[in-house]
Amino acid sequence: MGAERRRWVLFKQCAVCIRRLLVVIMASFPMTAFAGGVQTLVPVEVIDSAENLIGSADSSTEGTVTPKQMETRPLLRTGELLEMVPGLVVSQHSGEGKANQYYLRGFNLDHGTDLATTVAGMPVNMPTHAHGQGYSDLSFLIPELISGIQYRKGPYYADEGDFSAAGAVHMDYMNELRKNIASTTVGTDGYERLFAAASNNLLKGKLLYALELSHNNGPWENPDNYRKINGVLRYSQNNGRDDFDITAMAYYGKWNATNQDADRAIAEGLISRFGTLDPSDQGNSYRYSLSGNWQHTEESSVTKVTGYLIAYGMDLYNDFTYFLDNPSQGDQFHQEDKRIISGLKASRTWLGKLAGHDMDNTIGVQIRNDNIPSVSLYNTQATNLLATIVQDHVSQTSIGFYFQNGFKWAEKFRTVAGVRGDYYHWQVNANVPQNSGEADAFLASPKLSMIFGPWEKTEFFINGGYGFHSNDGRGVTETVDTSSGQPVSKVTPLVKAYGAEVGTRTAIIPHLQNELTFWFLNIGSELTFDGDHGVISHSYPSRRYGVEWANFYTPVPWFTLDADFACSYARFKDDPFGSYIPGSPEGVISAGAAIDDIRGFFGSLRLRYFGARPLIDDNSVRSNPSTIVNGRVGYKFHDKPFAGWRLFVDVFNIFNVKTSNIDYYYTSRLPGEPPGGVNDVHTHQEEPLEARVTLEMKF
Repeated sequence: MGAERRRWVLFKQCAVCIRRLLVVIMASFPMTAFAGGVQTLVPVEVIDSAENLIGSADSSTEGTVTPKQMETRPLLRTGELLEMVPGLVVSQHSGEGKANQYYLRGFNLDHGTDLATTVAGMPVNMPTHAHGQGYSDLSFLIPELISGIQYRKGPYYADEGDFSAAGAVHMDYMNELRKNIASTTVGTDGYERLFAAASNNLLKGKLLYALELSHNNGPWENPDNYRKINGVLRYSQNNGRDDFDITAMAYYGKWNATNQDADRAIAEGLISRFGTLDPSDQGNSYRYSLSGNWQHTEESSVTKVTGYLIAYGMDLYNDFTYFLDNPSQGDQFHQEDKRIISGLKASRTWLGKLAGHDMDNTIGVQIRNDNIPSVSLYNTQATNLLATIVQDHVSQTSIGFYFQNGFKWAEKFRTVAGVRGDYYHWQVNANVPQNSGEADAFLASPKLSMIFGPWEKTEFFINGGYGFHSNDGRGVTETVDTSSGQPVSKVTPLVKAYGAEVGTRTAIIPHLQNELTFWFLNIGSELTFDGDHGVISHSYPSRRYGVEWANFYTPVPWFTLDADFACSYARFKDDPFGSYIPGSPEGVISAGAAIDDIRGFFGSLRLRYFGARPLIDDNSVRSNPSTIVNGRVGYKFHDKPFAGWRLFVDVFNIFNVKTSNIDYYYTSRLPGEPPGGVNDVHTHQEEPLEARVTLEMKF
């Protein structure tokens, strides 16, 4: 029997055993409705604030952001929506069309490693990506259409799989708009945006459609010239017990890229703070998708099914080291990623009792295939091809299945226990024959949460569990370094993570929601940015722990205050060169105040403190901390003929602070420098004072 046949037989045997076990479990009790510790026939829906999560959340770091909260945020870039997750920082080190940089819980997550993100049920993270494992580009997201943001931190949830060790963020689009929207925005540095969205009744459902056009140069001497076209078409029906939606999205973006520059080049006057050493760096990306969600609700069960098909492509031209590797033609390289992603997610939840105790049980399966005809790397000069380094075709399939049980042991104590299994299969056809091959991996991840309370609108949580991130499929089969030809060791296919936290959530003080959490997280192999090669590399095991304190205060309906504090400690376990993890943030503060409709006026003011980070293993080089203040002020028109109109101004970096958006430390070589290059900090500057004016009409 061949290896492929044996794998298939083993998988079928496992599936049969799991199915039989679940049948026995489900048959052992009668079914009545239960969710989140409260008897109910409908899902719990969070509408207003964190106070509504008392009695329904499974941890102190699980939360929901509403559209009303999102309306108050000035956004320099779309990805900054994720900064509404307490302790999460979003930055950029290249042209605006490139995926953002994310930081959470002591991780420099690069472009998305260990932070799982979904939109309309579709995964955003890209495994085995040309630029970095877990690459998560949110440029296609339209903020005005988002119905809410649900976030979770830590590996404690059975339905969260790859890339979710630090956390997961899920966003969905509205099925219909309360009012149609049209807006136009103009701003400094060539910013322009046109947006329109509407919804209508169609047959027995709702049709929503939207179009976004935008352009941005940024403050760079070589303008980004970022051009984006973005469209959404969504049809939905709600037939009581059955809900479904079908969503089509189309996005294309193209830009120039001012990447991080060597500090010495700025200090020596070779370039300005907003200059570049290679003006030919650029990129483009597209994402076209079709997805559907279906939910069927019965008296004692809920069934959910999601399917999706995504066509994705990206080309990046970057030059991080200038003349280090190629003194005559430069070190620019081209990363190409072209893929088709298909997937299916299905789950069924039974609600009932066992021995008089409320209980719910969920089984689920998640299947995804990435067919990647081109995940490639080329040496280029001014975007012209010099040499092919990597030109691979990868097929990657994952099957995740999980079981989760919620059990209410007593009036003030309940548990959520689960187990998840993930099977991966890679098939790599490499241009270097020695690196071709097939590989399989399986990992089981148990989870447990204990919830105590509520007492006086206060709950306490203990959470623990195992999670993982996958590694690049090419590293799973690789035996030879494509640059040097030297033998290399294969990477661990699925890297295990385990963590725990204790926390509390309280609304005991009227109008104030407060969460305090102490956490730790260990991971078997850290993924870090390799500036010399412009890729993400796997490295040593790591450990982290920290504390998070989130506060949301609404003394009156038209005024809110929020303040989130996060401190973390991150270290390598076995690094012989030092224990510090480059780029790991040690402290993050986000705070703000917002007013809404005081005689038509509204506005907000926000502060973000991004603490210092080590830039090298021995902590001898560190980045500087930064504090940025942004604001919004506007007016809502209530009288005809302008009723429903809004005019507002967003101002970014109000105090025009000269600081960095991101810092790296690695070796590069400027023209005229000796062979071997110079170790230096490489910085991408924070945007200076900028302003944007928006006129929005709702009708």
